[in-house]
Amino acid sequence: MALNRINGEDELYVGGVFGINRPRLILEHKITHILSVIKYSLKRDDSDNNDEHNAAFKDIEHMSIDIDDMDDQDILLHLPKMVRFIDRGLDGGGDKKGAVVVHCAMGKSRSVTAVVAYLLWKYPHRFGRSDKATTAKEAVEKAVEWVRQTRPIAEPNEGFMEQLEMWWDMGCPCESDDAVEKEAKYQRWVYKREVEMAAAVGRAPDWIRFEDEEIKEEESNKTAADGWDFRCHKCRRVLATEAFIVPHQGKGNQEKEGCPHYFVEALSWMKETLELGELEGRLNCPNAKCGGLVGRYSWKGFKCSCGEWVAPALSLQKSKVDKVQRAAGGKQGGAGAGDISSRMAALGIRMPPGQRKENL
Repeated sequence: MALNRINGEDELYVGGVFGINRPRLILEHKITHILSVIKYSLKRDDSDNNDEHNAAFKDIEHMSIDIDDMDDQDILLHLPKMVRFIDRGLDGGGDKKGAVVVHCAMGKSRSVTAVVAYLLWKYPHRFGRSDKATTAKEAVEKAVEWVRQTRPIAEPNEGFMEQLEMWWDMGCPCESDDAVEKEAKYQRWVYKREVEMAAAVGRAPDWIRFEDEEIKEEESNKTAADGWDFRCHKCRRVLATEAFIVPHQGKGNQEKEGCPHYFVEALSWMKETLELGELEGRLNCPNAKCGGLVGRYSWKGFKCSCGEWVAPALSLQKSKVDKVQRAAGGKQGGAGAGDISSRMAALGIRMPPGQRKENL
């Protein structure tokens, strides 16, 4: 069929341009809203041949989002706007519910991505939100399979599938049209894409996201709670905390036995070195009285001896760094919370506002 109704109570349809070009189908299904995940206009030039078309679409609310069906396209940024439009259309604003069609060119990738995003947001428990064992990948695959029950050709491209997994991990934020843009996970993803594009043409990125400067107050527990400090072996300066370690085994922060690296986010103590604009180089301890070699960086990335390619790669060498566990309550070596705040601030790990010394 040109238009396929998604299983469930909602009058939600998915299709391609062919279905949208048939006024009979629009009238037959009593469509009230159309979301075009493609550059598209419902209006036709005035002529006798277009009277039927324009009459069928005159009272329909329409939104068009121009996105190419390519892996590297950012559809994630538009998901809140599209989901809100679908939800508003289905609600109808009264006793009478609406009917929504989501379409792209073929009704296979872009439109299905928008529908899946809506289903994950509207019916999260249907796809495993209440089951902590359900991964984002599994939840998204379940939602796509749900659409395939009535739209067998449904198949978002790999890039869109990855973005749907991020959408799930972020909790499907759509309280506003810019809800995704505000998410730290999205910002890191955009930044990593820009770094990769710069490295692909043989240059350092135009701007650098220093993660300890970007961390939000609500994430303060990641830096202040129980965990690990990573200190210069020579002078004991704190170089990173567990919150800024980049997992490269796909299993949390557990590095493979024998791996000689701790990969970390770009941190403010590296600023002087990284802003030189070099593609790769050494990382030295920021303590002026020490200055010892603690690691290296490469915007292109490099292959760890454990076998995984990490890009970009900012590495602290295990032979140059001591991993020290903090005691309960964020204490280490008997230090109090205020001592931790002042120590981390002084040693280059910027604390979130709620954890700074003046607030303790």
